[in-house]
Amino acid sequence: MSEKYKRNLGKDDIREAARLLREYKAGKASLEARIVEDEQWWKLRHWDVMRKQNDISRPEPVSAWLFNALTSKHADAIDGYPEANILPREKGDTNEAKKLASILPAVLERNCFDETYSNNWWYKLKHGCAAYGVFWNSALENGLGDIQIKKIDLLNIFWEPGICDLQASRNLFIVDLCDTDILKRSYPQFTETGGSNA
Repeated sequence: MSEKYKRNLGKDDIREAARLLREYKAGKASLEARIVEDEQWWKLRHWDVMRKQNDISRPEPVSAWLFNALTSKHADAIDGYPEANILPREKGDTNEAKKLASILPAVLERNCFDETYSNNWWYKLKHGCAAYGVFWNSALENGLGDIQIKKIDLLNIFWEPGICDLQASRNLFIVDLCDTDILKRSYPQFTETGGSNA
């Protein structure tokens, strides 16, 4: 591992990370507004959105056409649930490909990937895209660790403005709400709590 990544983070590093997060958040504001509007449409509250755009006083019918359309598309996506198909890149990789072909389905099953896949498809149908997170969780398997696959809400992820492929972003922030007492238990070395933009 590079020395750059071994060093402890200082206050200047944290300030720079907070600055970058604010910059990334500002660059994503229109996407976040669209996701919130999409949810209103999904909940059949689309007239709240449309009234903002043009103040009209006419009948506001509500029907379940969007729900029916998305339910049908979701069923198609679930019917096309992917299977792990591990192929060797060259002849020497054949044994490794066979091992991975037996391991990967177990990892997906252990992570309840079918549920994550379904949830992400709902998200994708409503908002146009979805994000998966593949993490190493060292607390799993009695401390041995294992792979964890999660759905990531696009409102909780921030990347470099103008980047289409999240993996191409120079930095990536995944945020979540957490109770202060849990943070204090997890990180007892930090006594200051929240609210500072330092």
